[in-house]
Amino acid sequence: MADNLFHHICEAAPDGIVVVGSDGRIVMVNACAEQQFGYSRDELLGAPVEQLVPDGVRQQHSRHRTQYLSHPAARAMGSGLQLRGQRRDGSEFPVEISLSPFEADGERLIVSIVRDVTERRRLEEEREQLRMVADTERERQRIAMDLHDGIIQSIYAAALQLEAAVEDVREAPDAAVAGIDRTIDQLNDTIRDIRSYILDLRPARYGGDLVVSLEEMLAEFRANSLIETSVDIVPYLPVLTESQESAIFHVAQEALNNARKHSRASRVSLSLQSVDGLIRLVIRDNGAGFDPTAEVPRDHRGLRNMLERTGAAAGAFRVETDSGAGTKVTLELPIEPGEEG
Repeated sequence: MADNLFHHICEAAPDGIVVVGSDGRIVMVNACAEQQFGYSRDELLGAPVEQLVPDGVRQQHSRHRTQYLSHPAARAMGSGLQLRGQRRDGSEFPVEISLSPFEADGERLIVSIVRDVTERRRLEEEREQLRMVADTERERQRIAMDLHDGIIQSIYAAALQLEAAVEDVREAPDAAVAGIDRTIDQLNDTIRDIRSYILDLRPARYGGDLVVSLEEMLAEFRANSLIETSVDIVPYLPVLTESQESAIFHVAQEALNNARKHSRASRVSLSLQSVDGLIRLVIRDNGAGFDPTAEVPRDHRGLRNMLERTGAAAGAFRVETDSGAGTKVTLELPIEPGEEG
């Protein structure tokens, strides 16, 4: 009776259930798992569980499975990672997986609960797109106000000063020269403001080559911010995943934007090195720093964006700063064994 009830519960479960033996082969699946992966039960029983993960991560999954078997415990699989399953037809879909070990007839088995989160991710992406549209509109309004109240007013004031200088040229030439000098300084400040707006309106894009994209972003940052900028990138980068390269680029982008907007720095440096099995990105500035214990306003998404990018790439992120002491941003990502260049 109990076995029959357990069987019916497993078959009725809304999530996929895949039970794997210590040899990595599937010993049981439920109906939902068949539907999720597009295999019949007969095709899955006895097959290696790596058959259900994308081709590019099968070797890595096998190593992680071996490590898990040495210290099995009930937990979520790949916490902080974007996991994906692979269907029979080769298509992939996002999943969340929970693992739990147990023993039956003297053999250690692992129960995997597989949840298809395609719909949830779609809703999250739609919500993020709506948030970005709202943020864009708010930013547009802010820029319009700043242009009117700041740059346009500065240019108008400079025009008035030049008109006054023209009137003084013959009768008070020294006053005219002094007025023109002040106007030049004001116009130089306005040019810096315009450069800053250009950098905001034309954010750097990741072009697929990490080193080239970083160098182009730094060149544009240097030209538009007029901040002294140095770069030190290891000559031969290790092989990185797409999510790791994307995380490095976007964390660097956010850190540079923060330095330009908030730090009042005169020097910024970027270093990308391979150290002790890690790829390490470090961005430093000599600016004002900030109080790390202070609450970050909700509309300041830079730090949250960096943390989200780091989590998606299974890395570690930290910020070292203090008021008046500059800021150091560090991102560390693991390099898979055998992938160092």
